[in-house]
Amino acid sequence: MIKLLRVDDRLIHGQVAVSWTSFLSADTIVVANDKAIDDKMMQMAFNMAKPPQVTLSIKSLKGAAAVINNPKHEEKTIFVVTASAEDAFYLADNCQSITNVCLGGIRQASGKKMIERQVYLDDEDIQAIKKIHELGRNVYLQAVPTEKKLTFEDVMKEYNRKESKTC
Repeated sequence: MIKLLRVDDRLIHGQVAVSWTSFLSADTIVVANDKAIDDKMMQMAFNMAKPPQVTLSIKSLKGAAAVINNPKHEEKTIFVVTASAEDAFYLADNCQSITNVCLGGIRQASGKKMIERQVYLDDEDIQAIKKIHELGRNVYLQAVPTEKKLTFEDVMKEYNRKESKTC
């Protein structure tokens, strides 16, 4: 069962490996990222960061969708992590079992607006998030499980508020 799809551009790090994995009681982390499947250094770092009792699977987006949709994994408690809202949309669009999408760490970059201290979004991110929401998925922003959630509507309001200040 897919417990959560998290968008975090760092993929696996302390918050993901410890806080979220234990909060979700996940026994498997699926990293869905087309770059990570070819980066041995990144794979080694992810393996070192994950809890020892948790299985790590690093897949391309297409490969992750195949894993998520495979009925033999229904008994597992799977936590999926991807680096972008666009990648999250791809997975949500191709995997009915993804019901919750959490926006987590999306770092500042040119053209991005701060929504919360660890989440910066641009128009492309917003379009992907809207498409995920239109699929009927629960989209929210939450840095760590102990902090309050911002709903999809809260995220949109904050983004639009920032948009009106820049005009």
